[in-house]
Amino acid sequence: MIVGGGISGLFITYELAKRGVKDVTVIEQSYLGSGASFRNVGCFRASFTSEEHVVLMRKSIELWLRYREELGIELEQSGYLWIARKHETVESFRKLSMFHNSLGVPTRVLSADEVLEIQPGINKNLVAGGLFDPVAGRMPILKNIVKLYLRVKNLGVKFLFYTKALRLKTSDYKVHAVETSQGVIEGDVFIIAAGGRGSRELLSTVGVKVPIIDETRYAVISEPYARFIRTAIIIDWDTPGAPYVTQTDHGGIIFARNIPEEPEAPITSHKMDSLGLLVKPLIELIPVLKHVNLVRSWIGYYDTTPDHHPIYGPVKPYENLFIAAGFSGHGVMMAPITGTVIADWVLNGKPSISIAEKLMLERFEKGQLIKELAVVG
Repeated sequence: MIVGGGISGLFITYELAKRGVKDVTVIEQSYLGSGASFRNVGCFRASFTSEEHVVLMRKSIELWLRYREELGIELEQSGYLWIARKHETVESFRKLSMFHNSLGVPTRVLSADEVLEIQPGINKNLVAGGLFDPVAGRMPILKNIVKLYLRVKNLGVKFLFYTKALRLKTSDYKVHAVETSQGVIEGDVFIIAAGGRGSRELLSTVGVKVPIIDETRYAVISEPYARFIRTAIIIDWDTPGAPYVTQTDHGGIIFARNIPEEPEAPITSHKMDSLGLLVKPLIELIPVLKHVNLVRSWIGYYDTTPDHHPIYGPVKPYENLFIAAGFSGHGVMMAPITGTVIADWVLNGKPSISIAEKLMLERFEKGQLIKELAVVG
């Protein structure tokens, strides 16, 4: 039994079904990908600041590339471009690039002139340098989730949409059923892969505290234009909230920024006074963007943990309960490796990539938090 019909739940389901697990059921309180998955800009990278993230994301990208053939997934590796406005940031980028390179991620530091070669139209007067990640990229997230869903359906997985998980039912340190809005559903193994608040609330019904908050994020998109943003994403690193811009395969230009807002606001909320804060620094950096016409805004969630890393693995003291949640905005990037390590835990008792064990829920009780600075895009 998997609770959560987003991309993480789908990849866990896919891995289990591929490995011969029969009678897998996914329950989702709304429609496919209705939480953060379909509100995601669809970018991916391994250029993080923690070893845990870099190792797992690098493997996740390898899997995304493999799934182009296996699942017909679409993606492009057009790179991430991090812009430094300050010279001291360029020096920090040098140290970070050396760290990435030591773990097999070929990032490189750019001069201001090299930044303009990669992305013409940037205001050179504001640029001290940059960091470029050539293996990063973006994908059409809607197309890819639908392709994955159809493949999983063909493997015999059962989906129950518009079925909200209300509480878990346990005895003798095992979960034996989940009570839902459509009745009680029994099972042998339970994997909680709902959005942050969903996982937190459901696990609280069996006395498990999960430190996840759904942080609100705003984005706005323009009408479609010819391809202008050459990389997968451009991030203005030295501006508070790290505003970024990306362009979809249909030509829409997306602006986003981390602006402190009310956590866990309704997903249908709109806050029009945030639009100027999203757009202004990016127009300063890339002046031609002042001419684009904005057509729509929306909000999504970063299901955020205190250390901005996901929570993976067994949920103690229960023998058959597992979690995959709290991705802090990086759930789509990590989805393939999430599927792999959770299936490993369920079937083999441990993950095939040992560093994933550092991301178990118990790290919060032990005070073994892992620092991550690059929580954006």
